[in-house]
Amino acid sequence: MKRYSKWFGLYAGLIALAFQAVASAQVSETVKAQFGLPAQYAATAFGQAGSTAGKSFGLTVSIDNLTDDNSVQALADALLQKGQDGLVDALESMKGIGRVAPTGSVGTQVEFVRIRPTKDGGQHIVLVANRPISFPELFNGTRSTDYKFGIVMLNLDKDGKGTGIFAPLCKIKFNKKKELEIENYGQKPFRLANVYRQK
Repeated sequence: MKRYSKWFGLYAGLIALAFQAVASAQVSETVKAQFGLPAQYAATAFGQAGSTAGKSFGLTVSIDNLTDDNSVQALADALLQKGQDGLVDALESMKGIGRVAPTGSVGTQVEFVRIRPTKDGGQHIVLVANRPISFPELFNGTRSTDYKFGIVMLNLDKDGKGTGIFAPLCKIKFNKKKELEIENYGQKPFRLANVYRQK
């Protein structure tokens, strides 16, 4: 498993920025309105390697709110001090503020959402969720149980259209230099295309 490969180079920095708290502030209705929340996006996910290569499915990403800076700092501290398990516990204590749902599924609740505006009027969006771990995974003790998070990243233009990635099994940790590292389970995440805002 490669921590950083070519496909992840542009996104690792985006996640690191998302985990940086720059001010102590709650998310106001004004801020939500600035980013057009609540919002819902549709996308088509394409497998890029292994057993998922050539396969595709629909994906819906719903965002109700943003993670405020105080919570971001608390999550970063939990990850730094207690590792992945600390981050899992911290996310579980937070209210769901979004959902990621493949077509035909109720999907997974999202506890972490950050949005950064781009110079051209678009948005970079990062969503992180505690990943549901199935009973067969636990029973068989598969290596996948070490990958506790799902990550969605969207790169949108001013019209709410764009691309992204969906990485359903990830590790998140700080290295010895206290730099954020992301490791994907498998060779590549799903590529998101035809992303557009539904409402």
